[in-house]
Amino acid sequence: MFIVDSHCDSIQLVDHCKYGIVNPHNYSTKYQQIQFVAMMTGWPGDTVKDAWRRACRYTGLFCMAMESEKDKVIQIKTYADIERAFAEGKHGALLTIESATGVQSSPKLLRDFYNVGVRVVGLTWLTNDMGKSNRVFEDGEEDTGLTDAGREMVAAGNELGMIWDVSHLSDASFWQLAELTKKPLIATHSNFRSLCSHSRNLTDDMAKEIIRQGGMIGLNLLPAFISDDPDKRGVADYFKHMEYCLELGGEDNIGFGGDIDGTSGRYPAPLDESCSIHDRLIEFMQKHYSETLVEKFVGGNYLAYLKKYL
Repeated sequence: MFIVDSHCDSIQLVDHCKYGIVNPHNYSTKYQQIQFVAMMTGWPGDTVKDAWRRACRYTGLFCMAMESEKDKVIQIKTYADIERAFAEGKHGALLTIESATGVQSSPKLLRDFYNVGVRVVGLTWLTNDMGKSNRVFEDGEEDTGLTDAGREMVAAGNELGMIWDVSHLSDASFWQLAELTKKPLIATHSNFRSLCSHSRNLTDDMAKEIIRQGGMIGLNLLPAFISDDPDKRGVADYFKHMEYCLELGGEDNIGFGGDIDGTSGRYPAPLDESCSIHDRLIEFMQKHYSETLVEKFVGGNYLAYLKKYL
């Protein structure tokens, strides 16, 4: 069995000298794993130049980590790299951008990041010059969706073959991107709004559109995205989101999107950082679900997607 997780903020921990890309809890100790490593480059208060500099620093840190940790992980740019990682008994790391604020000044900058290995891009984290995010709106603020600059960025990314991540897009931005994308959308770390009303989660119609396109939804472990009720944020409640996706027809479109290094140590009970989060989740699944469903959710669905579109 192979694991794929479509969102992890490990590069920020590398930046703070806390861990390497492969750390004690974000990679499996039992199975080989592909991790999407997100560069969050649109921090509150950053100028566009600040965000670009952060993206460049993160890229450099990632490249150095690929060299210093080459005995256990390799960079993923193509599906052939995934096959090579598994053949060599190693993990894989695929570089992504969470918030493209650092490249919004020119779509041409996106090519520079593609050339160093970025294959998945989310346009926003906070609202920026490319579009609205799904952070809570101010009173009277209108969801105007993507801007002309955002549409230009999408066109440039489509030409490169980028995959678009919708996890931080506003509702209007989502639907506009759904019309523009050349590859099926992915929500790298989102749950379902019908089970938890947080604006970061997907509506049923959004989820159905991702499923219709043949895209992917990676489930987020942050307790606040699992349930509005603080008493219903355990592991079993997390997997209710998977079960809900099955009800929507998404058995082939669901997987891990843990946001493991972005939760500030908050996980569904009884998870903690004392061991591999993925291994404990798999143990739970194997007790409650069929082996076929476990293998699909754990990595099979994402591997099928990446084989077609990476």
